[in-house]
Amino acid sequence: MSFLESGKTIRTTFNQMPPKRHDLDTSKSEVLAYICEQMGCDLGKAIRAFNSMRHPKCRVLVFDKMERQWKGCEFRPSDAETSELSIIREHRSFERQLSVVKSAMRRMQGDIEDLKRKASARPKWKKGGKKVESEPKPEPEQEPVEAKESSEPSLADEFEKLLSDLKAS
Repeated sequence: MSFLESGKTIRTTFNQMPPKRHDLDTSKSEVLAYICEQMGCDLGKAIRAFNSMRHPKCRVLVFDKMERQWKGCEFRPSDAETSELSIIREHRSFERQLSVVKSAMRRMQGDIEDLKRKASARPKWKKGGKKVESEPKPEPEQEPVEAKESSEPSLADEFEKLLSDLKAS
């Protein structure tokens, strides 16, 4: 926790900061001017403080994407109507973020199902690198094909004939 010379923390000093515009040109930045004024410091120290306060882990200052301005994390407009609109806008922003997370979850679940199907189709392996024999799938039973009676001799008959000729010679 960072303290100012007055004994207050940076969070308590800047969490109610009203919306201010920031410009890369430091002389035009309202945020940096406000920080310099509140902390009573030079521009270099204000830039370092701004960078630490806007960091996602700290989040003392947050960026309002609708207004494109920086504001304190607990800032609420003074009049009731504007405050209510601000809360509604923030709520809608959370709903959009939630829908993005939900769609990502659905995609990941689909990917998991695909991977499970692919894994079940792959052959299983033992630790020694030997393939595990899966249970043989029962083949559909085929009806025996009846031999057609024909004038041609069968293979068995031809074999017997050849065998008898060999014995005779």
